[in-house]
Amino acid sequence: MENEILDARIFYYSLFSKFFVFSYESDRFEGVKEALNLLLNYAIDEKSAISLKNLAENFDEELLITEYDDIFHSPPSPVRTTVSYYNEGYESSLSCLEIKKILAKTKFRKDGVKFIENEDNFGFLFVLMSEFIKFGKSEDENYLEYAKEIFTKFLNPFIDEFIGAIYIHKSSNYYKDVVNLLMSFVGLERIFYGTSKLILHKEIKVKNNLSRSEKIRREVNKLKRSRGSRDGF
Repeated sequence: MENEILDARIFYYSLFSKFFVFSYESDRFEGVKEALNLLLNYAIDEKSAISLKNLAENFDEELLITEYDDIFHSPPSPVRTTVSYYNEGYESSLSCLEIKKILAKTKFRKDGVKFIENEDNFGFLFVLMSEFIKFGKSEDENYLEYAKEIFTKFLNPFIDEFIGAIYIHKSSNYYKDVVNLLMSFVGLERIFYGTSKLILHKEIKVKNNLSRSEKIRREVNKLKRSRGSRDGF
């Protein structure tokens, strides 16, 4: 049973890495549709079942590439993709350095050709989680501790704001279901690691004395009400 849980976690992290790692490779989304169809039979909850159905039925690689670029790369307001930004408000901060230190303890190194983003990019962290869990299961249990450190220190505190920013982005359509699925999975990971969603007290203020995360949360709720959404934020 324990191995089955680890295998499922590896599978999910690998899938999310496909959605969030930028690549120029023509096969960047290879296997995604098949993975979605497989997961349809093992949905985490009702919300993720709906999202999986939408994702599988509407999968279109060219449209997915376009939406990715519109959300994460197009001005004037691309969604930032690094822990550093959500933690300290700018790129390549202490968070990135801390993740590099974790990597230095391991046999893994970032391939600068394959992964052009920083080490604290959420997509790259999904890759690390998949690889650390896989290697920890089969070769060295210390890697399971590295995975735990990545999740508890870097993913858990900031993933909700990242997800919310994607959800409210004006170009987000297909990716709304991607982040709904991600939110359900993060909930399971929090149970697995015995942690919970963190309330950050030192949040970056953006307007009217609201923190950036609170501003996003309010916009998400407003959008959900307008859509009659059942999404779980």
